[in-house]
Amino acid sequence: MALAQVDEARPSEAVSAKPSGQRRDIQGLRALAVGLVIVYHLRPDWLPGGFIGVDVFFVISGYLIIGTLAGELRRTGTIRLSEFYARRIRRLLPAASVVLLCTVLVTWLILPISRWPAIMSDVLTSSLNVQNWALAAQSADYAHATAAASPVQHFWSLSVEEQFYLVIPLVLLLCARLAHRAGPKAARHAVTAVALVTAASFVFSVVYSELDHGRAYFVTPTRMWELGLGGLAAMAVHRLRLKRGIRLVFGWGGMAAVVVSSFLLTTAMAFPGHIALLPTLGTVALLLAGVVAADQRVARAESAVVLGLQPLRYLGDISYSLYLWHWPIIVVILQLAGSTELNRRQAVGAFVLGLALAMVSKHLVEDVFRGGRTVSPPLRLRLPRRRSAYLLGAALVVVTTVSATVPWQYASAELDRLASSTSLDENHPGALALDRENPRPAPEGVPLTPDPAVAGRDWPLQDLRDSCASYDIENWPPSGDKCTYGTATAPKTLVLVGDSHAAMFSTVFARFVRDHPEWRLKMMLRNGCPFNAVAPAGLTVCSEQNERELAGILAMKPELVVTSAMTPESYDKDLGWRWESRAQTVDGYEALLRRMSDAGIRIGVIRDVPRPAKNTPRCLENNPGRHQECDTAIGAALGQDKDPLVEAAERVPRSTVVDLTPWLCADDVCPAVVGNVVVYRDNHLTDSYVRTLYGPLTAGLGLA
Repeated sequence: MALAQVDEARPSEAVSAKPSGQRRDIQGLRALAVGLVIVYHLRPDWLPGGFIGVDVFFVISGYLIIGTLAGELRRTGTIRLSEFYARRIRRLLPAASVVLLCTVLVTWLILPISRWPAIMSDVLTSSLNVQNWALAAQSADYAHATAAASPVQHFWSLSVEEQFYLVIPLVLLLCARLAHRAGPKAARHAVTAVALVTAASFVFSVVYSELDHGRAYFVTPTRMWELGLGGLAAMAVHRLRLKRGIRLVFGWGGMAAVVVSSFLLTTAMAFPGHIALLPTLGTVALLLAGVVAADQRVARAESAVVLGLQPLRYLGDISYSLYLWHWPIIVVILQLAGSTELNRRQAVGAFVLGLALAMVSKHLVEDVFRGGRTVSPPLRLRLPRRRSAYLLGAALVVVTTVSATVPWQYASAELDRLASSTSLDENHPGALALDRENPRPAPEGVPLTPDPAVAGRDWPLQDLRDSCASYDIENWPPSGDKCTYGTATAPKTLVLVGDSHAAMFSTVFARFVRDHPEWRLKMMLRNGCPFNAVAPAGLTVCSEQNERELAGILAMKPELVVTSAMTPESYDKDLGWRWESRAQTVDGYEALLRRMSDAGIRIGVIRDVPRPAKNTPRCLENNPGRHQECDTAIGAALGQDKDPLVEAAERVPRSTVVDLTPWLCADDVCPAVVGNVVVYRDNHLTDSYVRTLYGPLTAGLGLA
């Protein structure tokens, strides 16, 4: 988040919200922005658009930093890059490094080992200021859709800022070289350059946010215009002399824009794009409303006066540290509570703890390394301004990198060992323990399989992870024949088609064709793409792919086509993808099923499995020996709506529906562990549990 502390960065020494030249209102605006973000993170339902606090900070940062650089350029005709970057290191890196190192320590002491590799990876990308690109890659990776939140993922906005400030000083310096001297010409070149960067970034942001707003939210090119917008405002203020009435309109109009945005905008929108204009222009208006010449008087009703109140100013002073600390605290509390959201008491406790740590961090870390006036002489580190700053930065990055790498390597080795030991035997009957006619015994005191630490990666066939769960119209069919199992000349063909909830049963069918050489298995699978004529909003080319797959199936004329799909409720909850209506969903499934049925093809539909209320592996790690704490009531697991794929199948001849619920739930409960086997890896079944469903599933499809 853009919370750079830039005390001396004033666009013009003659322009301020007070005759003294101090912009106290900017500290208050920082307080408002960090408050929006924290409330949103504590309880998103309280402030669904609170994430726009990030955008407010980007504008503030651009206003201060670009304003300072442009002022230096105008006065001296150059920019001292080494001094600029040294200031950034001293002011930002120490506090950030302390939080990262504390995160490593807390992860080692408190969090389960299954989370160590991902968290340590995020610590490294955060330390290197590329966390935003890592998150952008994950947002496009279906496997990360249900991943637990990283305690340092909020460093993405700091990464955006630092990447921007690697580039923009060089752009401004080039302007000085073109102008050949200091003064108005250099300033005009600077304004033009920043305006061009801002405009190009805005256009890209609008286009890319519509195409892929998951990635667009994090990548630097879609955010540069927000920092540039603040910079343009800063470069214009020395020309402004706003009357009191205009300042009132700008101030309270801008405040309204920011506050309204925090209530009306949601993460489901194509953000940032043009939607981000509302909070960013509101922030610009607030910044301009605080521009008061030395001979002007300020009315008490002005927004700058309200934002300049002492409590808000102090909250703004500690806003950088508060932002750094608040998110790791929330993630750790959620982990310890085994919950996905904070209750009110936990939210208040998280805020108070974050406030306390921010105060300590501000006075004993930030001010010490910055040589702040509030620090007593014995504590103040009087470092040579440039060389020591770079040495400090290098040392902090090295220490953070080493601290994260050691537990990462240890955890990876341990998790590989646990994964390799996963096996099924007579002590792990899994689903067969729920056989109503002949239940298999499951002795107590037996270690669970897979170990909860690796249950989250107990996937089906390796080929699925390599390519067979990634069919798309660009590479269909995949090269080679790795997505076909069994004898190529087998007289009977079984096709498995659909999304990852169909793919998770692939191990059963691979074993079936191995045991029955007269059958071969052809897999047509794509994560996040249910076999529906109408794709859920959010996934591109899925409908086109399904049409091509249908054509292939009709040409193949298999004896049996099996499909399953995640329910619309789960798509909405996990990915934010949705159909326009339930009727559209059912009709889309029916359209494809009916065309196969009309061609004489037999169809098997597997009802989607019950959905666990908690992250099962994480819950089991938090509750060793008490796996009942991780069970889900059957009503909550099944939901209120009927599976639309099942509803469609019931309308189509030659369709058989297999409901595995009796093999997953009993006595009104869907357990996290059945027959000493962990049932879920997220909203998918573990491959170990799927293997115990071989008999029930093949029998239900008439294959036994």
